[in-house]
Amino acid sequence: MVRPVTETVTWHGWPPSILSPGETFSSSLRKRVLVSPTSSSGLRSLLTDRPFSLWLGSQVTSNLGYSAWSISVLWLAYQISGTLLLSALVLFIQYGIYSVTFLAGPFVDRAEDKRTIFLVVLPLQAIVAGLVGFSLVSGSPPALLLLGAVAAMAVLDDFWWTVGNAVPRILVGRDNLLRANGIQSAVVGAGSLAGYGAGAVLLVLVGPLGGAFLRSAMLVASMGFVLFLELRSSPLGKQDLFHDLVEGWSILGREKGRPLLQIGGLFAAEGFFLGAPLLLITLFANRDFGGSSHAYGLLFTVYMVGVVASGLAVGRMNPRKYIGTFLIGATIAQGATIMVSVLALPWLVQSASVWFLVGFAGGIPSTLLYSYLQAVAPAEAVGRLVSNFELFPAGASAFGAIALGVLATTVSPTSLGIGTGLGLTVVGIAAIAIPAVRRMRF
Repeated sequence: MVRPVTETVTWHGWPPSILSPGETFSSSLRKRVLVSPTSSSGLRSLLTDRPFSLWLGSQVTSNLGYSAWSISVLWLAYQISGTLLLSALVLFIQYGIYSVTFLAGPFVDRAEDKRTIFLVVLPLQAIVAGLVGFSLVSGSPPALLLLGAVAAMAVLDDFWWTVGNAVPRILVGRDNLLRANGIQSAVVGAGSLAGYGAGAVLLVLVGPLGGAFLRSAMLVASMGFVLFLELRSSPLGKQDLFHDLVEGWSILGREKGRPLLQIGGLFAAEGFFLGAPLLLITLFANRDFGGSSHAYGLLFTVYMVGVVASGLAVGRMNPRKYIGTFLIGATIAQGATIMVSVLALPWLVQSASVWFLVGFAGGIPSTLLYSYLQAVAPAEAVGRLVSNFELFPAGASAFGAIALGVLATTVSPTSLGIGTGLGLTVVGIAAIAIPAVRRMRF
């Protein structure tokens, strides 16, 4: 069992020295609970820690439902419109709302008991998913209803995701973040894979309504795990929300915080292509496999298997000193594998194998980035820094989804895929010239 110890902490600097020596964030001393960074704090010890196990249970169930919902919504959008444009619009709305996640940051950091946010967000999401499911019982919902549900879910996801990024620091401490996030990526990813698989089966058997009802049920189950968690942290104080919001952004404006802007620029460029794999899978399932929901479900699922496998690999290797190197290599590799996927013969097994590699390469950068941000942020500012940073990849992803959706109506799928792969490869090569990226470590 990993036993938490309480210690008084003053932040003397972030790697790479974002705060000046002796400078603190809002107050001089904070008390927090963390895992003692001893040799016993390995993968097995984390897995046997009860609070961390409860947290994994909550994340597994919520992500399982999210996965079933995701695979259903994109396919439903394509079936309603008959083109990729409505699917692209779904991603545009989703990523666009994700880009303003920073508005949720002050609420999360001000909450002394982070559990409260989960207990508000999870039941509201369960209601929205359930309403979509009931609307599907009588037939396909109108496009506006689908887009409204996607928007509502994304707003609530902003709070769920932001508080979720603050929790690992509370439960395991700074030194175990890569291990914890690696385990979480793998275990939660396994639940997500079950969700994608279940969503694919339900899509064939009962249609998209199965994914909606499954998500609603899993959100209720996730809330059950959260009820038994203790997620208290030091509150920010009595400043107003606007002050907290400005204070969170002020980090990036400081001279020693500006390297984060360089890193943000890289993730904005990479984020432009973030939705490309999901759109390409939808497009190729219709082009190469006659619109088969079986083929779509398989390709979508194996892509996510690759994402999960990359999280486990990163957690096991724990490359804290080589984050920049791994990030650059993974970006180039994802671009290359996307180009290979486009040129692969239309055989399902061969295509699935390539999409696994696309997912593996694509899952590495986000695991590295958010582990890095969780590690370097002051304990009382994790929610704001991580949610502020989401503006870069999510904002670019929103416009990228629309651009790719429009291009899909004017160019061939092969040209679209090759252009996407080349774009990611160029982004990865260009990242070599960014000093802040090369020096990413903690």
